Amino acid sequence: MSNPGDYDRTSQNESDGQKFYGTDDKESGKTDWYTEDGTLDSRTNTPSDDY
Repeated sequence: MSNPGDYDRTSQNESDGQKFYGTDDKESGKTDWYTEDGTLDSRTNTPSDDY
């Protein structure tokens, strides 16, 4: 897996503790989510950073 510092965001499942690393595509407004071993898991709309 790449260095987690190479990713724009991280997320962790509350149910099983699995961590995901997101890379934002600013042009499309999407985020690619990768598992800890670097496998692409999913692509979602980029989460808002406004909490």
